[in-house]
Amino acid sequence: MKHWILFILFALTPFTLACGDHDGSMAQQGQGLVHASHISNDYHKQFPDPNINYNPNNPDHRGIFTWASTSLKGLSSYALTFDDGPHPTNTPRLLDILKKYDVKATFFIMGALADTYPAIVKRMVREGHTVASHDWRHDNSNNESRAVFKKGLSDSIQAIKKYSSDREVYYRFPYGAYARASNYHHFNIIKEVSAELFGENCINFAFWEIDTSDWVNEMTPKNIADTFWANHRGGSAWRFRLTANGYIKEPYTISKPRNGGVVLMHDIHKRTVDSVELILREASTQNIDFVLLKNVREFSFANKTCSLLP
Repeated sequence: MKHWILFILFALTPFTLACGDHDGSMAQQGQGLVHASHISNDYHKQFPDPNINYNPNNPDHRGIFTWASTSLKGLSSYALTFDDGPHPTNTPRLLDILKKYDVKATFFIMGALADTYPAIVKRMVREGHTVASHDWRHDNSNNESRAVFKKGLSDSIQAIKKYSSDREVYYRFPYGAYARASNYHHFNIIKEVSAELFGENCINFAFWEIDTSDWVNEMTPKNIADTFWANHRGGSAWRFRLTANGYIKEPYTISKPRNGGVVLMHDIHKRTVDSVELILREASTQNIDFVLLKNVREFSFANKTCSLLP
């Protein structure tokens, strides 16, 4: 089986970044790219650059479009990623479905929930999935002080390391929100925490290219599955739009599918788990590949060691 990509352009829909129950606080993020120099084929482009002092006032130090997984484009190859869990009932059922179809995924889990549901996290690791950090709690990082963000990041990574011996350390900002704090830039703190925990640049931040909009309440399992397949082969899909009453879904057509990329989903929703069954059932009859982030070029750790310091 294989993966896919979609960019939601400002001209088509408001660019807001998804995660769990949206509240509108995450938004106005997408104006600039993050260092155009990183658009190269650099295998380590997902790490903060050790030679840059990131500035929240610099428009070139924000955005997510630069961080696309271009190596997946056109390959029918997808990295399924799930945010916000673990959930006590939905996540185990999702793990059952992934096991049924022999598909591995990357789970961006909350540090606090890892300690609440350790058996589920242990099962993720035991069954070959990658466990990654989605911070300690699901707070908008742009609204946190430097000290609060640093502690949450450090605590969440240490919590995950209690369960996983993988050298790969992935982190996803809640809501995809970063670089808008008033007096610091999150990438600089990521480098600080990495140096303190590992002694090297080891925290690989992960965004996405395909938002399934599964976090929008009105989405059905079929809506979510249709959006996945539209990103794969073109056709009718669903996206979100901000109104005075919150986020709503709206239809649109994808005429030029990316056919490969990092997929954003959320295992806290029953509708999402139901959609994964639909997606994997159909994918099992086609030449599609599902991979872990660590098997994607842009998320490679190459010769890094990345062991916690004693």
